[in-house]
Amino acid sequence: MFGKTRIPPYVPSADKLVRRQYVEENGHLVWFWYTRTGVIVKWSLFLGITLLLGLYLVLGRMHAKKRVNKGLKPMAYHSWLLSRQEKAGVDPRYAWPQASYTNYQPGPGYGPNAYGMHAMPPPVYDPNNRPPMYEGAPPPMGGSKVDPMQAGFAPAQQQPAGDYAPPPGPPPSAQR
Repeated sequence: MFGKTRIPPYVPSADKLVRRQYVEENGHLVWFWYTRTGVIVKWSLFLGITLLLGLYLVLGRMHAKKRVNKGLKPMAYHSWLLSRQEKAGVDPRYAWPQASYTNYQPGPGYGPNAYGMHAMPPPVYDPNNRPPMYEGAPPPMGGSKVDPMQAGFAPAQQQPAGDYAPPPGPPPSAQR
């Protein structure tokens, strides 16, 4: 593309890579990070990064508080350093919602007499061991909890009619 000159790829030998990591000290090969200079570099990097992070937190909070005291919204990069209460003074999105009390009147279809329901459910416990009874009108026919079938008539009197009658004779699996 740019001529016929090709630069061969640089592939250093493993020996050169390993030698780069070690330093000769008192006649011995020592890994660089364990020498006096290496330890100083490691701690300098650690303390430098920690100091920068600390300065960002302290100065960022001071800057954000200064903006809020002037009545300005905090910037996005340091608004997380302020509490919700501090941000609420300048930004209405962070203000706690005001309690509002209204006289709510339920519309039709809501309330105790909606959908033809009874006014109040029966009591959960009756010390006289009576079955639960609704106040007002009696329950619909067969709707009492005294009868577990709640069909309004005995199962022996139940006769299937017309198309729902069982076929005559035993089931086919019983004839094998």
